Amino acid sequence: MGTVLQDIRYGVRQLIKMPGFTLTAILSLALGIGATTAVFSVVYAILLDPYPYKDPDRMIHMRLVTPTGDLNGFGVTGSQWQLLRKSPVVEDTFLEDDWNLTVTGSDLPEDVQGVYFSSNGFNFFGVPAALGRGLQPSDAIDGQDPELVVVLSYKFWQRHFNSDPSVIGKTMQLVRKNYTIVGVAASRFTWGDGDVYLPLKITGDQVRAYYAGVRLKPGVSHAQADGALGPLIEQFAKETPKHFPPDHRKFHVVGLNEDFIKQLGGTLYLLFGAVALLLMIGCGNVSILQLARATARQHEFAVRSAIGATQARIIRQLLTEALLLSLTGAALGLLLAYKILGVIVANLPEFSFPHEAAIHINLPVLIFSIAVAVGTGILFGLWPAWQLSRPEVSQIMQSNTRKTTGDVRGRRTHNVLIGGQIALTLLMLAGAGAAIEGFLHVAHTNLGYDPHNIMSVGIPIHDGTYKTWPERAAYFEQLHDKVAEVPGVMIAAISSNATPPANGFTTKFEIVGKPAAEDQSFRFNLVSQEYFP
Repeated sequence: MGTVLQDIRYGVRQLIKMPGFTLTAILSLALGIGATTAVFSVVYAILLDPYPYKDPDRMIHMRLVTPTGDLNGFGVTGSQWQLLRKSPVVEDTFLEDDWNLTVTGSDLPEDVQGVYFSSNGFNFFGVPAALGRGLQPSDAIDGQDPELVVVLSYKFWQRHFNSDPSVIGKTMQLVRKNYTIVGVAASRFTWGDGDVYLPLKITGDQVRAYYAGVRLKPGVSHAQADGALGPLIEQFAKETPKHFPPDHRKFHVVGLNEDFIKQLGGTLYLLFGAVALLLMIGCGNVSILQLARATARQHEFAVRSAIGATQARIIRQLLTEALLLSLTGAALGLLLAYKILGVIVANLPEFSFPHEAAIHINLPVLIFSIAVAVGTGILFGLWPAWQLSRPEVSQIMQSNTRKTTGDVRGRRTHNVLIGGQIALTLLMLAGAGAAIEGFLHVAHTNLGYDPHNIMSVGIPIHDGTYKTWPERAAYFEQLHDKVAEVPGVMIAAISSNATPPANGFTTKFEIVGKPAAEDQSFRFNLVSQEYFP
């Protein structure tokens, strides 16, 4: 232990004596380790540990494959759900319905996203509440109206109640009904992006259909689930065809995170590869700097060898210095990673990753950073240490040949390292060029209109309000006129479904006088006369 401390003290003195070398090496490593740590934080949160739920690897979405290869969801009725629960491959399943609600009873109404769960919903997810409790089976007994209780999402609790811990037991009004607040969900419980979670009343009504979430039994593969649930879902489609896509071909289950992996997984792995190359270039920089120090230190190590220092002792001293550099670079890299991580998260598309993902520097990321630091220390320090640990004592002790000997020994290694750096840099430049080209192509895509200074705002109409078309028309006309009067608004229009390219509703069509053909469909939008101007 004493010799290790001696190596550390001596190494620190050596690094302080050469501040230019030390700062350059540390900054090279800090940039590489910081970028690698930040991107790994995103990869870990989104791809490796995205959900806080119980056994998320066995949770699935049920989908139907269309002739074009798209995967569409569908709804099941309450009675169909009871049959689904009895399937031999299903461990548990819950029902969900979403609806926009309004917080009333205060000066300013607030639109909130309401998520309704069957009585077993919170037990299915297995995530303890941050405060109070979640919904429980007694809140929604079959055949009875649910209890008027509500669980707040963590963010809604922070935003609307200023994180007040005494909120449990208080009353809040939703669409003029009073609900008792029984809990605040955990910070990572964001299923359905709900603001409030309420118990769902399930009946035998064949008109109402709900999303069904499923957890498979242990050991059941997705292929086995396809085979076991496919006939049952086909039976449901015949019973209630309006709840199913009319042109589906087969049933297919997908993992909880499968959609996000397809959307973002390739990009994240590519980005992680890019910053790994950056780290390798930084290691190459430090290796070259270490070898450059060889000329100045060959006499020192020749003397140490002459008075009895073994090759292993010299290698340990040099590796200690390399590890001091890498650990210092890692510490600065972690500080840099916090900044880089904030930039990455701010620029991730909103719905491209699960909102349950906790993207931050956590324990696995810290362990990764330490492993990278130690690994890079050994990687860039081992070869220079090996070179310097075998001094030619008789030649180096002659002052007129000392530097020449060092140059001859290090020249080939220098060339290899520089060649490797150039190759890695060219690879990164090629990748960056391709990425920039793709970005410019997307950024300059012609939408058919100028999107600048255009804002789309969704206005929900709650269940049971404005039941006739004249009432709805009067409501929207009044809304339109009020918005048009707002200072800074040049023109306002009404649309049933926002702006292109993600607007409208898909419907099938037939041409009069011609036989109906499969897959003839189009998207349409209902707009007011000001929409195109």
